[in-house]
This record gives sequence, C-alpha cells and structure tokens, in this order.
Amino acid sequence: MKRFLLVCVATLGLLQSAFAQEEKKFEFGGGASYGIGLSKGQPNSYGFDLFGGYKFNPNFTVGLGINYTNYFGRTDLPSGDENLYILTGQYHAFRPYLYTRYDFLPDRKWSPYIGAKFGYAFFSDTIYNYGWVEKTPGLHYGNVPAEYEHFLTDPPKTLGIGNNFFGTIDLGVSRRIGNRGNRLSLGVSLDFQPMKFNYNNSTVKKYTPTVGPFAKLNF
Repeated sequence: MKRFLLVCVATLGLLQSAFAQEEKKFEFGGGASYGIGLSKGQPNSYGFDLFGGYKFNPNFTVGLGINYTNYFGRTDLPSGDENLYILTGQYHAFRPYLYTRYDFLPDRKWSPYIGAKFGYAFFSDTIYNYGWVEKTPGLHYGNVPAEYEHFLTDPPKTLGIGNNFFGTIDLGVSRRIGNRGNRLSLGVSLDFQPMKFNYNNSTVKKYTPTVGPFAKLNF
C-alpha cells in the first residue's frame, strides 16, 4: 500500500510537471493602448485587448485576439464645398485579429520584441453635423490669418461606417515577472485602419493611421 501511494504521488508529480511544461507553450493576456491621429481632422483613440497564443518556439508566438477601440475627437470629412466640412461624433469598433510576435531574448529578464496584427473591424454607426472655417481679414497670429470654426445647429444625422481590414505593428520590450513566465510589456504601436464613411448617398474612404503607447500583461 505504501509503495502504491508513493507511485501515485510520483505519477501525479510527473503529470503536473509535464502539464506545466506544456502550459508554457500557451499564453493568455490583456492590454490597453492609446492612439494619436497623425493628421489634422483625424481622431484619437483608446483601446483594450484580450488575446491567447501558442509558442512554436521560445522566440516565435502566433495567436488570436479581440480588440475594442473607441475613436473620439474630430473626424473631418469632405462635403463638396471647400469651406464646408463634415464633423462626426465618437464611434467605436470591435476588431478580432490574428497576431504574431518575435521575442529576441526570451530567456532574459528583459526582452525586446516586434509584433504584428492583422484583422477585421466591425464599426458602430455615428452621427455627423456640418461646420465651416472662416478666415477673418486683418487678424493674424504672426503671418498666419486667424481661423474661426462654426458649426451648423441642424439636428445631427446618422452616418454609417463600413467594416474593413486593419493592420498594426508593435515595437516593445517585455520584462519577466516571477518564475512562471509572466511578462509585462510596454511599447509603441502604429495602427493602420482604413475606414469607409457612408453619407449623402456616397462613400468616402479615409485612412486613419494612429501611433501611441501600449501596455500588456502576458500569463
């Protein structure tokens, strides 16, 4: 009986060890990011991620994730009049994606890495109104004429945003936490999200690259 118990304990220990080694091939995690629009009339954004992946080797990981991104601030769209533009409200997207990551020094406490995402965005509708820019003669800031922005007070109208593909490049560094392979990552993302705005019986394409910081925790 004593030998049987010892064999059981030893077997459970081996199974636990094998499972722990196998488990290290998988990762799960979450993160948050902030994006700054790279041109005037383009929105900023913030987002949250959940993801899970498989480590084909200590350096290379492939996985799936889901991202929620909220776009806020101005999104200017052409209206057909050079002095008149369309201003949207906030909108958001759910974005499932495939991701890859290459860790340069996975066995070290600190490891730089490069990652990429490719996915598809499902957008909410938003609202829009009209505005125009007026240059005031005789009023300058230095040598640049001052501009005043005005907004029409018509009730806002619904504006549809077409779903579309997107791509992201991550450059970061991760730090190992504890002895279980958990890592905290900090870095910068370049997100490229084409959008299709549907209004006035027409579709306008707008390319909205954003760049900004992110933080992630991998388990």
